[in-house]
Amino acid sequence: MAKKLTKALRGKRRWIGVVVSPEMTTRSQLQTAVNDLQQLLGSKKEIKLMDFFSGGSEGAELAHTNLKQTLPKISLNGDEGLAIIQVPHEVSSDFRILIETEQGYDEYSMLSVSMSGKIRLIRERLNLPKPNRERR
Repeated sequence: MAKKLTKALRGKRRWIGVVVSPEMTTRSQLQTAVNDLQQLLGSKKEIKLMDFFSGGSEGAELAHTNLKQTLPKISLNGDEGLAIIQVPHEVSSDFRILIETEQGYDEYSMLSVSMSGKIRLIRERLNLPKPNRERR
């Protein structure tokens, strides 16, 4: 009989909330940038784009007002999008180092603003709505 997949045996991951450059207008553009970072880091496990709200969307505008209050050190002009990325624990620190500076923002069009082991906490910090699940 196969070994039961318990919580301890599941892969560890981190959720990273990022501000996305206004040039990234579609989910596929951002997914390409995330895939490029995965290749750069040499991660065998997939780095996944979970939630994406392009600049100017209702979800992004609502989150921007909250971010200005909770993270005043980050200067936002309101045109940026927001996203949540799932990163394997092994490469999470390297991934965040790449995108937590202004230089990283210029190169990869992403800036890290929050990181957690729970996606719910990232959504709360960025004031992002939970997307509707597609039921089959």
